[in-house]
Amino acid sequence: MKERLTDISLLKEQVIDEFCELVQIDSQPGDEAALADVVAEKLREIGMNVYRDRAGEAFGGNAGNVIGKPTGVMKSEPILLCAHLDRVAPGNGISPQLKDNRITSGGDTILAADDVAGITAILAGLRLARSLGSFVPAVEVLFTVSEEDQLKGAKFLDCSLLESKMGCVFDASGPVGRVIIQAPSQVKFDATVIGRSAHAALNPQDGINAIQVASKAMSDLPFGWVDNVTTANIGIIRGGESTNVVCDRVTLSGEVRSQCDKNAEKVASEFLTAFKKAANEAGAIAETNQRVMYRGYKIGEESQLMHLVKNAIGKTGRTMIPETSMGATDANILNSYGIQCVALGVGYEQVHSTCESIAVEELLASAELAYHLITGNQGFA
Repeated sequence: MKERLTDISLLKEQVIDEFCELVQIDSQPGDEAALADVVAEKLREIGMNVYRDRAGEAFGGNAGNVIGKPTGVMKSEPILLCAHLDRVAPGNGISPQLKDNRITSGGDTILAADDVAGITAILAGLRLARSLGSFVPAVEVLFTVSEEDQLKGAKFLDCSLLESKMGCVFDASGPVGRVIIQAPSQVKFDATVIGRSAHAALNPQDGINAIQVASKAMSDLPFGWVDNVTTANIGIIRGGESTNVVCDRVTLSGEVRSQCDKNAEKVASEFLTAFKKAANEAGAIAETNQRVMYRGYKIGEESQLMHLVKNAIGKTGRTMIPETSMGATDANILNSYGIQCVALGVGYEQVHSTCESIAVEELLASAELAYHLITGNQGFA
């Protein structure tokens, strides 16, 4: 096996500076235009052709997905490297702090290593591949918008701009080497129970309390782990206007996730059936709906993609750690388009919190991994 790339150490200052530059550009879901413009220009400077789709127009955002493609003729089928441009709140006004080779926020915001670490790694990997080789790299880059808002950017992606049939999404917590080879399907559902209002003190017997009906339905439903591959939850309940009125309407929203597509839809249907049954027994009405938000995926460890990923991780000096996750990334959507993808750990910790951080060592390892994925896809050892 080829020894580890030594030039990555020379990029340390540049990688840190670029990471800190990008996290300071505000980029909330639906408002990624400023960051999209910056990364598009960086791709051009590296020597990529840049394309922008119209995904944001589909859901009211101000930017589309950014796609980078190499200039010249690729000699082999490209690999797609993907990360997302947006971040969760509080993610505006980030002030990155470097101490003891770890980057944190100022403590009043998130850091946005999720997913600026992925963006930075891909950009650094591309620069290395272009500077250390005289070839046209067989790689495509996708920086999506509004990933944190129901994967909307990927859902409205213009796939005609891509040629890749396999790819890696730089967007998982945990150390470099962690690979999400399996992720779940998600079904969301809503139930509105419609009862009958009445004065709660003068004539409560004339009312049908929608809250009570919904409670009866929920009392026998499984929450949390339904089985060893399926979880279910109701996370939002809205209803009632006054304590002296029998509540005539309550709306509940929840989700089911499962590594089995059929299980996810089956359990969601069972939840909604329970509300209909309880409503019918009480003389109330239940209006329900469910929808698939994304499909799960499972990538075989003997696939071409996994051989490439394992080999690239090995060249960083790490060992591949294949795992199953109950979370979703753009990889879920890309797999549904026929682009075989896995999500890769990029080293960030305590994401979606003001305690979020990333070790510089992990940021550099992610950049090295991106480089080896690119060059490994050219047939280089």
